[in-house]
Amino acid sequence: MAIDIAGFGVATLDMIAEVERFPAAGEKAKILSREYHGGGLTATALVAASKLGASCWYGGALGRNESSDFVRNALREYGVMLPAVTFYPPEAEPFLSSVYVEKNSGERTILWSEFLTPAPVLNDETVGVALSAKSLFVDRFFAETLLPLYRQARAQRIPIIGDFEAIANPHEEEALTLVDHLVVPAAFAREYTGTDDVSSAVLKLLREHDRSAVVITDGVKGAWFAEKGDSAAKHQAAFQVPVCDTTGCGDVFHGAYAAALTFGMTLAQRVRFASAAAALKATKKGGQAAAPTREELETFLAKTPQSG
Repeated sequence: MAIDIAGFGVATLDMIAEVERFPAAGEKAKILSREYHGGGLTATALVAASKLGASCWYGGALGRNESSDFVRNALREYGVMLPAVTFYPPEAEPFLSSVYVEKNSGERTILWSEFLTPAPVLNDETVGVALSAKSLFVDRFFAETLLPLYRQARAQRIPIIGDFEAIANPHEEEALTLVDHLVVPAAFAREYTGTDDVSSAVLKLLREHDRSAVVITDGVKGAWFAEKGDSAAKHQAAFQVPVCDTTGCGDVFHGAYAAALTFGMTLAQRVRFASAAAALKATKKGGQAAAPTREELETFLAKTPQSG
């Protein structure tokens, strides 16, 4: 089964609650609305890519329980393929998260847990699918288990697209070194490289470990990017849209970037495509449900020839 993008990282069941404003420590706040959505770094990226027309597959841990069934059904609804058989224990759960969204700003605060989430299983089916894919999408989680797969994919020159927001152990550090399309938030890039200048951070990350491309995202400030051979970073301004909920904007950016890579776009085209997808997502609640379709994204881009 040849697919465009395979991934094993985080899938979550998100409870998204809207509040008038974030309370200070010790205060109380009334919840204005509450919804449940599928989420997670890798799962949402795969959904975003699938909705844009890429064929995607998710091999992470899902058991036989209410939260796993919710996530499984959401992935299938958006066209993401899953393993042919279930080889995880019934009690295995996705990550669980509570997302609180401030009504006026659209900003969010996330609390998450991974108490019953086992590492992905690497067997003939999962490894076979991953190594026959056009690209592999990774986040920092489960690196100790997944490193052999990442090393093999890199050796076979399968593009590895990485979403890292932190580094917690040496396994995650090595996983980061194997990523050749690195897309990270500015806060992580500054901390990891030790430089406050985002353009310099792009070039520093690019020149480490023979990477193909690096993109650093910084919300409303836009994104900076460069590819192998570049001597300076370029900038993509953020698209101006009415913000409803920023939950999953980064994940949608990653998924759209991965899809654009599959479609054969240039780096500048990928970043513009991904920036527009993240902007459209911000106009609606939820991460996966709000990720745009290819038609919605192309209509938006046609009406918005210049960003910013």
